[in-house]
Amino acid sequence: MPGRLNILQITTHDTGRHFGCYGRQTVQTPVIDRLAAEGVLFTNYFCTVPICSASRASQLTGLYPQTHGLLDLVGFGWRLNNGVQHASQVLKSAGYRTMLWGVQHEVPGSDRDRLAFDFAQPIPNDALAVADGVAAFLKEDAQSQQPFYAQIGFFETHTPFDRGGTEPDTAKGVEIPPYLADITSSRNSMAAFQGSVRKVDTAVGSIMGALRDSGLEDNTLVVFTTDHGIEMPRAKWHCYDPGIAIGMVMYGPSVGLTGGRKCDLLMSNVDYLPTILGLAQVECPKEVQGRSFAGSLRSDRPSPIRDCVFGLYHKTQSRYVRTNRYKLIMHFDNATDFYTVPVHMEDMQNKRVIGQVGLFDLETDPNEFEDLSGSPEHAATQKELETALWDWMESVDDPLLHGPVRTPCYDAAIAEYRAWKTGREEKL
Repeated sequence: MPGRLNILQITTHDTGRHFGCYGRQTVQTPVIDRLAAEGVLFTNYFCTVPICSASRASQLTGLYPQTHGLLDLVGFGWRLNNGVQHASQVLKSAGYRTMLWGVQHEVPGSDRDRLAFDFAQPIPNDALAVADGVAAFLKEDAQSQQPFYAQIGFFETHTPFDRGGTEPDTAKGVEIPPYLADITSSRNSMAAFQGSVRKVDTAVGSIMGALRDSGLEDNTLVVFTTDHGIEMPRAKWHCYDPGIAIGMVMYGPSVGLTGGRKCDLLMSNVDYLPTILGLAQVECPKEVQGRSFAGSLRSDRPSPIRDCVFGLYHKTQSRYVRTNRYKLIMHFDNATDFYTVPVHMEDMQNKRVIGQVGLFDLETDPNEFEDLSGSPEHAATQKELETALWDWMESVDDPLLHGPVRTPCYDAAIAEYRAWKTGREEKL
């Protein structure tokens, strides 16, 4: 179908890179694997934050959390700053019909109108129901001349993994990540997780089937991506790679994203918005902090767009910088880690104090078990990464550089206190 590029974006909760196309042998993801085999698979892609709201906000605003305002979850009172533009707003202004099916985590439910979606389906907690809604739209809207931006959010693979009666999947065995102890509790949890991943794949299959039947496939950019790592110890909620390494597949015949290529360039999900805008030939807002890799995707010999990625986890007041080989994590509060690694699920409360700075050689220690900070042999690397981190924090005016950050919960509690104090004084 001629005309401007349609954009169909699918995001799952808490899945990291747990798909067959990323080498996971025991998950059943034939549809997603086929999408990777026909499109472009991103092998070196990371999120800015290992939790939902803040990571998705970076992806869909092109801004770091210190700038877009969501340092933590919208459910804890955090909100996008005034004036921050979401992908839906940018694309609607460019003439797109903007659609939402399923979950979004960028604004509270009461603020969904802010995202400028022309259509927002009530949020079901079942991926198959979401997929049915998207498929119906694709079948009914094939003749429309207005390009669409469809944002699709599956609640899977967030816990509980048995949502909607989803069964564990052990048909191909169970793979235990190296940071988890290979014990019964880990196997049960990962089997349930694998069942949830399989359900996601089935839902993606319904959408892709409808897209192909609609005649829209050639002029649609399909993006399948995840927000952060899986909900297991030392993954989600942590700046270790299992928390920040995310998957993404792009497929778009009309923009040359085909052929089963792999993109190994180091990238951050803050780069996502400027990239899809570049592919769709839509002007990017000047305030965006991410870097477009659209040009690299079109090149036979792509040049790196960055040599390091940055991010944070606000609850532990942590900031990280990661290169292709090294990771440095800086803690601005008392930091702990699991006492026993690999982690026993039953022993998750057994913690040990760790240092203010963690330095890891990802080439020799991909699981980040050995902290090299303070070692003379790595002093130059540590200094270089600390300099990069300080420079980044200054560039985004990180609030931690000005003192501890007050949370919305703190502000609400103090407001209660002041109201109580005013009432008491009025009675005197």
